[in-house]
Amino acid sequence: MAPLRKLPIARSKIRLRSVYMRTLVVGDIHGKLDLFNLLLEKMEYRAGEDRLILIGDLVDRGENSRGVVARAIELKREAPNNVIVLRGNHEAMMLAALLHPEGEQAELWYYNGGIETLQSYMDEEGDCDVPEEHWDFLASLPTWYEDDHAIYVHASLPEGDDGDFLHPGETPESPEIYWSRNRHFYMEYSGKTVVFGHTITGMIFGERGEVWLRDSLICVDTGAYLTGVLSAVELPSRRVFSVASELEEENGAQSWGGLGLFRKLGFG
Repeated sequence: MAPLRKLPIARSKIRLRSVYMRTLVVGDIHGKLDLFNLLLEKMEYRAGEDRLILIGDLVDRGENSRGVVARAIELKREAPNNVIVLRGNHEAMMLAALLHPEGEQAELWYYNGGIETLQSYMDEEGDCDVPEEHWDFLASLPTWYEDDHAIYVHASLPEGDDGDFLHPGETPESPEIYWSRNRHFYMEYSGKTVVFGHTITGMIFGERGEVWLRDSLICVDTGAYLTGVLSAVELPSRRVFSVASELEEENGAQSWGGLGLFRKLGFG
């Protein structure tokens, strides 16, 4: 009987994908569409396989709020069950201002980046044209989300009368969820991990341009419109992704000194 011969085995590179669903949480985008697309590419976002959470403040300050809203709608349409977009204070201001353009909310919105958003929605005749699809999308955004890894809100958990923090499901329309800058929350909260944005790292806590990671808190707002850095965190691994624009980094460095007034006024 002839001896057995080893047959040649074709070798190929096989890229292994993780067997679990990643949760990718993107910080405040503020009209920076190019950075947002770059971040999706860097994270190797997989529609339908990953859970994608946008922490709010898609609009204002940056140059292409309309484009960011359109991209968010597109992503939601591709994977409706796995893409969650939260309401930020800037979406709330935008809707209130468009409903009552002569009211106080409109003035507040214009002062906080609304002018740039209006410009992005201008048509060729110079009229503001917000598509009904965009309006309906922004008006439908929830204030919170929760999965096995964390609770997700734009700004903070509401604080109860006894000083304890409430689950957002108890008071889902509380403005604290998308407006608050509560130092007590930043310094003393403990419990299930909360991922939030709204307060740019380096203002009150953390380092400029870096995601703030603590046992129970993660802040993903690295100031895209101000520092040129847009960031995200992957859960459960806590891996951080960041992209930056060189031009915006230069502008951000010049603007960073103005954050004293920014903090005092409580805007963002």
